[in-house]
Amino acid sequence: MAKIKSYKKNDGQTYYTVTGYLGTDPDTGKKVVTTRRGFKSKREAQLAFSKLQTETAQNGFLKQSRMTFQEVYELWLETYRLNVKESTFVKQTEQYRLHILPYFGKKQISKITPALVQKFANDKVKKFQRYREFISNASRIFDYALKLKIISRNPVKDIYIPIPPSKIDEDVKKKYLSKVELIVFLDTLDGLEDMKQSTFLRLLTMSGCRMGELLGLQWDNVFLEEGYIKIKQTLARGIDRRLYLETPKTKSSMREVPLDVKTIKALKTWKAQQKKDLLALGINATRPEQLVFSNIGTNGFIQLSTPRKWLNNVLTTLDIQQITLHGLRHTHATMLLESGRTLKDVSARLGHSSIEITSDLYIHVTEKRSRESVNELVNYLES
Repeated sequence: MAKIKSYKKNDGQTYYTVTGYLGTDPDTGKKVVTTRRGFKSKREAQLAFSKLQTETAQNGFLKQSRMTFQEVYELWLETYRLNVKESTFVKQTEQYRLHILPYFGKKQISKITPALVQKFANDKVKKFQRYREFISNASRIFDYALKLKIISRNPVKDIYIPIPPSKIDEDVKKKYLSKVELIVFLDTLDGLEDMKQSTFLRLLTMSGCRMGELLGLQWDNVFLEEGYIKIKQTLARGIDRRLYLETPKTKSSMREVPLDVKTIKALKTWKAQQKKDLLALGINATRPEQLVFSNIGTNGFIQLSTPRKWLNNVLTTLDIQQITLHGLRHTHATMLLESGRTLKDVSARLGHSSIEITSDLYIHVTEKRSRESVNELVNYLES
């Protein structure tokens, strides 16, 4: 029979500890008694002990490991690095460094309780839209420890995934330009002195492409007479902050994107100007692999942070909503949906791996269109 006792932490909250007999270890002949702490209720403590009894009966006794979460993470990292793209490795390890390791890194992994993981989840949901990704990545390390038989259960499996405050959803919905704001923005681009900046921002807005896809775009994938561009690669940041070209994350990201007449005209004008600028520096700009947007000094890659500065310089002169570069992609998708294009059309144009992703991101637009459709039906029936 397990004994359950209460205790108080420094924050004044009451938690519970459970102590109980699990059986005799056949390897040592010793009786095994275990103690677990950090439960929010007696019921939670009793359930955890019951699960431990069941797992012990099924799997035998795990040898106690004093490995920390950080040490297990570093073991896992060696294999993970071999199985993902360099840019993915860099992004994910940065997330662990900033959000997960500061919370769990120094703790003995076998002693991390569901209550502690729940606190981590509750903290992250208040501050970050991608909180589910943080929880999932933490769970990866516990699953790895489980495979190594360092722990008997992944504590993430015993928590409740918190629901974000509704204001987060509202903030996401507002991060795009209205039709009127978009017209003002595009008119302003026409008046910019820097042709590279104006062409890049127009193409970003009117194609719905990701920033990295356009920074990695080469002229041999631009079909000016046919009126479209082909997305086959993206600019990414690798280890030690090096920039390099890689294939898109999914097959659906490799696509052809038709463009409007005005954007095609802007690209033609920019191509001629770029050729002049580079020839003045003794650089041959006629090679098929020539980047559409390159660093004028070296003809190399433009830093991923640079286009954000271009956009901010334009927005600060206008009395419209201040959005991000990704907000221009949201704007493009929103305008397409509001103009009557289907989710399937927009999903293919954006390069989403599934229509569900598009639906989740732009449900506010499709709901609006649904209401308008009902009104149109009523108007038709009454006419």
